[in-house]
Amino acid sequence: MGRLARRLLVAVVFIVTTVWFASPALAADNPSVTPLSATAWAVAPVPGTYHVPAYRAPAAAPRLVVCERGARLTGLARELAGECAYHQIQQAVDAVRARGTTIYVLPGIYHEPASLAAPKGHCAKLDDGAPLAYADQVACPHVQSLISITGLNDLQIEGLGGPVIIEGKKQVGILAQRADGFYLRGVTVRGFGEDGVSVSETDGFVLDQVTGLANGGHGLASSTSDHGLITDCAASGNNDAGISTASAADQKGGRLSVEIRRCRSYGNLIGYSGTAGDSVYVHDNQFNGNSTGAMLDSSVQAIGMPQNHAMFVANRVFGNNADFYRGCGATCPRRAVPVGTGLLLAGGDENTYASNLVYDNWRYGIAQYWIPASRRGETDPAKQRDTSHGNRYVGNLMGVTPSGTAAPNGVDFWWDEQGDRNCWQSNASPAGVPRSDPATLPTCDHPSAGGPYAQQGNPFKTAITTACAAYRPGRADPPGCSWLSPPPHP
Repeated sequence: MGRLARRLLVAVVFIVTTVWFASPALAADNPSVTPLSATAWAVAPVPGTYHVPAYRAPAAAPRLVVCERGARLTGLARELAGECAYHQIQQAVDAVRARGTTIYVLPGIYHEPASLAAPKGHCAKLDDGAPLAYADQVACPHVQSLISITGLNDLQIEGLGGPVIIEGKKQVGILAQRADGFYLRGVTVRGFGEDGVSVSETDGFVLDQVTGLANGGHGLASSTSDHGLITDCAASGNNDAGISTASAADQKGGRLSVEIRRCRSYGNLIGYSGTAGDSVYVHDNQFNGNSTGAMLDSSVQAIGMPQNHAMFVANRVFGNNADFYRGCGATCPRRAVPVGTGLLLAGGDENTYASNLVYDNWRYGIAQYWIPASRRGETDPAKQRDTSHGNRYVGNLMGVTPSGTAAPNGVDFWWDEQGDRNCWQSNASPAGVPRSDPATLPTCDHPSAGGPYAQQGNPFKTAITTACAAYRPGRADPPGCSWLSPPPHP
C-alpha cells in the first residue's frame, strides 16, 4: 500500500476500531446445537437453534466416493479411488444412510445424466421455471435441480484432488433445502439457468472454496437461512448477483446470520446482493468489474422486510462500471441497478459500512436511497417511511487505490436525503474530505433527524429512483432513468 493510502488509513483506524468493538452486531455467537427437523421449517428459519457446521478434514468417515472414469489422480484422491462406488454425485447423495456422511468427489466434469431424464407423471406437470413447494422438490427432485439435497442433515460434499466441475441443463446446479449442517467445498458450478448453488430454509451451512460461473441468475445463493458462512469463494459472469443472501434471519440481539468473507465477485450484474439481507456480515471481499459492486435492498416482497442490521467491513470495491444493458437481447438483466456504483443501500435500516476501500466507480462510491413500503406491497400508511434510517458510514477510504494512486469515484457518497439517524464520519479521500451529494452530510455526533425533505427525500433524486423502478427487461429505458449506462470517467 502506498504512503498516501497508509496515512489515510492511520487517520481513521481509531474510529473504525471503536465502532467495531462497540457494535452489538459483532457479539459472540453462542447458540444451542440442537438441530431443527425438516418439518420445523415453514417459510422462515427459527434463529439461534443450530450452528455453522465445522469442516471434516479428509478422509472422514463415514464416507462415499464419487469418481469419473479414466481421470488421472494423485495423492489422497488416488488412494480414495479404490473406494469409488459412484460415477454421479446424485447417486452418492441418494445412498447416504448415516448422519454426518462426507461425499468425496474426485476430479472431473460431472453432467449427472440420470438427473436429466424427462420427468414423468405428476413431475411432468410441474413448471421448471416456477417456485416449487417443498413436497414437490422431494417427490420430483430433478424438475429444476441437477443435484438435489432435501431434508438430509450434516452432509458434506467435497471436491478433492483437482478441479471438480458441475454443469448441466437445469435451472439449479446444487439445491440444498432444509439440509441443516450442509457443507460444500472445492467445486465449480457453471452454466445453469438460475443458480449455480442454492441453499434454502437451512440452518447451518458453509460454501467453502466454491465457484459460481456464468449462471443465468446467481452464482452462489442462500435464502431464508441462518448460521451460514460463504468463504474463499469466487463468482463471475452471472446474470444477476455473483453472491446472494435473501431473507437471512434477522438477529436483533446482535448475532450474525450469514458471514461472507475472502470472496471475489467480478463481472456480474451485482457482486453481492442482499434482498432482506438481515444481519449479514460481509468483510474482506473484493467486488470489482460488476455494474454495482454490492447492494442491500427492500425493493420487493420477501420475508424479513425491511432489510436491517448488516455490516460491510474492509471490503475492496472498485471499477464497477460494467454495462450489461446495451444490446443484451434475451439476456437483459431482470432489474435495474445504477451502473458505476460501488456499494448501494436501497432501503435498509441500522446498517454499518466501515473501513471499506472504494474507488474507480464512475457514478457513486457508496449510495443510499429510500424504498417506500408500497414497493413491496405494504399498504399500511404508517409503514411507508420505514426504510433508510440509522445507517452509519465510518472510516471508509474513498477514491484511492491500495498503492496510493488517485482513482476517483463519480461522487464518493450519494444520499437521497430521506431518513433519520443516518450519519457519515471519519471517511477519507485524497482530497481530504470525500465528495458527496448533498455537499454536507450529517456526522455521527449529530446524525440526521429530518430536514427539508425528511418525509420523502429530495424530490429530484426520488424521481430518478422511482423512474428506474419501472424498468422491464427488453424494453426501452424508462423515461427519467439515467442509471442504465456507464457515466463518463470522472
